[in-house]
Order: sequence, then structure tokens, then C-alpha cells
Amino acid sequence: MDLSDAAQELYAVLPRDFTARRTALAREAKDSGNKDLAKEITALPKPAAGAWAINILAVNKPEVIDGVVRFGVALRHAQEEGDAEAFRELGQRRQAELATAVKAAKDLAGELGAGLSAAAAADVEQTIRAAMSDAGAAAAVVTGRLVRGLSSSGFEAVDLSGAIAAGSPEDTVPRQPEPDPRPQPARKSARQTPEKAKAKAPEEAATSLAERRAAKRQAALTEATADYETADKEARGAEETANGTWEAVKALERRRKEVRSNLEDAKKRLASLEAELIGITRDAEAAESTNKQAVRTATQKRRAADQAKRRLERLG
Repeated sequence: MDLSDAAQELYAVLPRDFTARRTALAREAKDSGNKDLAKEITALPKPAAGAWAINILAVNKPEVIDGVVRFGVALRHAQEEGDAEAFRELGQRRQAELATAVKAAKDLAGELGAGLSAAAAADVEQTIRAAMSDAGAAAAVVTGRLVRGLSSSGFEAVDLSGAIAAGSPEDTVPRQPEPDPRPQPARKSARQTPEKAKAKAPEEAATSLAERRAAKRQAALTEATADYETADKEARGAEETANGTWEAVKALERRRKEVRSNLEDAKKRLASLEAELIGITRDAEAAESTNKQAVRTATQKRRAADQAKRRLERLG
């Protein structure tokens, strides 16, 4: 067992089992006399939930990841060739491809007993989107050893630093996928005779590069527009949710003020009752003292009366 083998197994286990399995693998390496490998295994970080979902797809349903990779190849090829029509048609299919892959990840995670949160599912979608737009990212998701999700701006290479556990340069080398069996957008073609090719104006040849660049810019604009529309829709939904929660905040604030006012009234009433209780206690103590004195006086008077009675009886 080497570090890559250990990581390959470790990053496909359930998140709740990750730490225990990492400890067990490190112990196995240590028991076999490979202390350095044990340390490397112990240092492997736990993957984010979205990255874990991508990993289990790569291990358990590689056909889903393969479909994502092949679709990305077709999409990038159309963009690089400046085939605006093909790129537009593939762009229209992209959201459906994304949704299918995300659903596969959510279903598989649920079957394994570790459902994905909304944030994790969004991370899965962002990572798949990156794999479609960037060959290096596509190679990374195939490894099944992602530590974190990936993201793409659509214009720059995806940042893969620290994204793959036990990574090596080979992990980001794009692989050649099998041809996509699904129908691809039809492309128009025209055969030119040698005479027509020779007759092509020099200025037309000079502008072909500009046309390709314009097509790429248009394709990027189309993608950016779609991304904006999606983001705007999500933002509106989030704003509506925020408005609803704000109403709840205001209602709770009103109730808090009401309770605080009632509490202040109760405190004032309590202070008044405590003062009254102190006065009553003082009066009660005074009355008790007076009563004791009266009892003593009455006892003395009764004793004197009894003595006078006995003297009267002796004289009579």
C-alpha cells in the first residue's frame, strides 16, 4: 500500500467514517514498519461534502464522470474551433447535463446514508461546471481524491492547488475520453474547388482569425449571460427569503419590547410589594412586642387580684 492507494480508499468512505478509517490505515502502515507513510496518511485532510460526493461518483458511477468529461471536451472543442452554432447548441444542453450529474451525486449520497445539503449540492454543481470548462479540472475529478470543490471563471485555468489528496502532476493531465455516443450538433460544411480556394480574397484570409476570436468572445458572452441569469434568479429568491426573515425579526423585536415592558412593570410591582412587606414585617414585630408586654402586665395584674381575693377570704 502506498499513499495514493490509501487516499483512493479513504476518500470514498462515508464522511462519518473518515477519521476512523484514516486512523486504521495509518496504523496498518505503522505496523508494517512504514512510519513515514503512516504520518502522510494521518495528514490527509477530510474532504468537503461536495468533494466527497464527486469522489463517490468517480468510484461508484464512473460513467457519470466520464459523461461530464466527454461533454466538456465537445464544449471546449466547439469554442476553440470558433463553431458558434455548435457551441450554442451544446450550451443549451449544458444545464441539463449539470442537473443530471448533480442528481446522480445526490441520489448516490442518499443511498449511502449521507444526504447532501443544499450548499454541498451547489458545490457539486460548481465543480462539475469547472470540469466541463477546464481540462485540468476534468482530470482532477476523475481521480476520486478531491479534497475541496473546484470553481471556474470561464476565462482562466481552474485553480487546482491543494485540491487533490496525494496529488501528483499526472493527476491533472487531461485524459482522452471515448467518443461521445450522443448526437452532436450538426455542422455545416462546404466543399471548395481549388479554383475557389485560389480565388479567396487575401483580406478574407486575414480576417479569419478575427472571426474566430469574435466567435469565442460571443460564446463567452453567451455563457456569461446564462450564468448571470441563473445568479440573478438565485439572488431574487434569496432576497425574497431575506425579506420574509426580516418580517420575522421585526415581529420578534416587537414581542421582545412587549415582554421587556411587562418585566419592568413586574419589577416595579415587586419592589413595591417588597417595601410593603418590610413595613408590615416591622409593624408585626412591634405589635408582637406590644402583645408580649401586655401579656406580662395582665399576668401581674391577675396575680395581684388573686392575692387580694385570698386576703379578703381570710378576713371574712
